Amino acid sequence: MEMKNKNIRKRIQTMACGFFALSSIAQEFAAVGNLTFENTVKSNKSIVQVPLEQCSVDTCDVTRYAIEQKNDRWGIYDLSRHENVTNIDYDYAKFLHRDVVEGDSTVAYCFYAEKGIEQGLILVSGDNNQTVEMWHDNPEYVGNLDECKTIDKGTEKKCFSLLKKGMKYMDGVDGQVAVVDARTGSLKAWVALEKKNDTFVNAKLLKKAFSMRPVILECVTSVLADADGSLEDSIDVCGGIYDSMSGLEIRDHNWRSGGSGMMTVREALVKKSNVAMYKILLSVLCEDQASIIWQKMMDNAQVTNAMEIADLLVGIYNGNVSARPTVNGDSVEVEIDDKVKPGGLKFFHEVLAGLNREGGIQAAYAPKGVDIAGIYNNYLGEEHGKGVVDLAETSFVGLFPADNPVYGVCVFMHRPNSLVHSSKDLAESMVNELVAWLSKH
Repeated sequence: MEMKNKNIRKRIQTMACGFFALSSIAQEFAAVGNLTFENTVKSNKSIVQVPLEQCSVDTCDVTRYAIEQKNDRWGIYDLSRHENVTNIDYDYAKFLHRDVVEGDSTVAYCFYAEKGIEQGLILVSGDNNQTVEMWHDNPEYVGNLDECKTIDKGTEKKCFSLLKKGMKYMDGVDGQVAVVDARTGSLKAWVALEKKNDTFVNAKLLKKAFSMRPVILECVTSVLADADGSLEDSIDVCGGIYDSMSGLEIRDHNWRSGGSGMMTVREALVKKSNVAMYKILLSVLCEDQASIIWQKMMDNAQVTNAMEIADLLVGIYNGNVSARPTVNGDSVEVEIDDKVKPGGLKFFHEVLAGLNREGGIQAAYAPKGVDIAGIYNNYLGEEHGKGVVDLAETSFVGLFPADNPVYGVCVFMHRPNSLVHSSKDLAESMVNELVAWLSKH
C-alpha cells in the first residue's frame, strides 16, 4: 500500500508540474518530499451532496464523470456512484484526461478548474473518488514578473516608494504603477500595494475596475476627424448643461457655476467638457445612438491593470504600429492597426498634451520642465443601495515628452468614497515626482 501511494504521489507531482509549467511549483513539491498521499487527500466528508436533477450536466469524454452546474457554479459528479466528487463551488471546470499511474493499475482522472483569481488541477482517484487539488494564480487575472527580463530595478524601487507616499497621503486602499518604454514597448516597472492594518504591503498584480476616459477621448477625436471637423471649429457647451431628447443628462464639471458658452473645440476638449464630447458624437450619430454609446463609455469601467492601460495609451499614441510587453523574457508583441486615422490621431495628440499646457484643465498641477501628454481621472464610487458603495478611483495615464515619448506611465489608486482628494493631490503627491525622476534616468 505504501509503495502504491508513493507511485501515485510521484505521478501526481509529475502531472502537476507539467500542468503549471512553473519552477515554483516544482520547488514546492521538492520542499515537502515527505508528503504522503493520505494527508494531501481532500476528505469527501466535507462534500455537500446535491441531487443531480437540480443541476445542469455536461458529460465528459469518459462516461463515468460529469461536470455539473448550479447557480453559475461548477463541480464534478460521479455518474456511476451517484455522488458529488467536489462541492459545486468552482467558477469553471472541465475534464482534461485519464491517466494510469505507472507501476500499478490505479487510474487518476484529471480536471481543470478556476476559482476566484486561481486556476487549478484536480486529480480524482478512480478507486475511491479521493481528490488532490493544486492551485496557483491565474495569469489571466494576476500578473507575474518572474520571467520578465526588462524590469529596471531602480525604476521599480522608485515606483514602490512613490506609490506608498501617494497612498499614504490620499488614504489609498490599493494602487498600482506601471512604466513602459514608449519606443520599444518593453515593461520597465510594474508594482502594486495594498493597505493592511494601517500599513502598506506588496500586493498581487491584480486586474481592477478602471474608468476608461483616455479611450473616450481617442474615440471623440476620431469621430471629429471622420466628420471633417477641426479643433478650431466653434462649439456651444450650453453653460455646461445638455439634456438629450432620450432623457440623458450631460453635465460639465463647472455647470453649477454657470459653465461656459461658445468656445473652440480645442478649448472645450482640453477643459474636459462632457457636453462638447457628446455634441461631437451627435455630429455623426442620431440622439438615441449617441446616448447609448455615451452611457457605455462613461459607465462601464473595465477590469484591467496598470500595465495594460499604459500599454494601451502607448499603442494609441503611436498610431498604426504598437509593441506590447509580454512579461516573458524580453519579448514584445507587435500589432498593426489601421483603424486609427491620421487626422484623429493628430487631434488626440494635441488634446492629450493640451490638457497639461496653458489653458488646459490640468495645467495648474502639471510637472514643471517636462511636457507631458496625459489625463487624470477622479471618480466617486457608484452607490448600490443598503450602504454598499464602490471605492473612489483616482488615476493618471500619460506619456512624455509629449512630442517624442520615451515613457508611458499609468498610476491608479482606489480609496474611500469621498471628495476629500482630487487629481491635483495625486499629481503633487507622486506623479510629478515620478515623471521628473524618469526624465533624468
